[in-house]
Amino acid sequence: YPRASFDTTSIKWDLNYFKYHFLKLAYIPFDEQLLENDFEKFTQYINSLGQTAFMYRDFQSRNIMLKDNYEIYFIDFQGARKGALQYDIASLLYDAKANLSPEVREKLLAVYVEEVKKYIDINEEDFIAHYYAYVYIRIMQAMGSYGYRGYFQKKEHFLKSIPFAVENIRFLEENIKLPIELPALHGVFQQIITNEKLLSI
Repeated sequence: YPRASFDTTSIKWDLNYFKYHFLKLAYIPFDEQLLENDFEKFTQYINSLGQTAFMYRDFQSRNIMLKDNYEIYFIDFQGARKGALQYDIASLLYDAKANLSPEVREKLLAVYVEEVKKYIDINEEDFIAHYYAYVYIRIMQAMGSYGYRGYFQKKEHFLKSIPFAVENIRFLEENIKLPIELPALHGVFQQIITNEKLLSI
């Protein structure tokens, strides 16, 4: 694994991946310093939860395999590390091409929270608030990957995921309020969801 935990360095790697491999390559303008200020606040908020659980890291539909009599197998976990429980469920439910409806996501998240409660004591409201922060960072990490693989390496099938990711951001921007102020980052998101080129890839 590249790092032992999803710590400050790991988070900043993902945020910069989004900035340099998606925003730059998709020609989304931003103020470097203001965005960095928001990244710092966002990193501190995510880090406040700590890294106490196994974090699969790339827990998405293509890494869950059904074999024989529908036995479940998991692949591609070489990037696993310690992290927060919210990251993997955010990865799975907001997997771009899975294109789950908001209703299905809410239902599955509720099931997940109830299962977690069987093992550890959690503050559900705080858990959900942090969950949406992890949804955001997972989408940003994925968009960095789409930009790097698609725009830079010219692998067009990665670009096909961008409209789905844009719609996920639109849903979050219209329905979710994080408990921290991130004006520059939300400004970037507004430019993304109003960019017709990204939606028509």
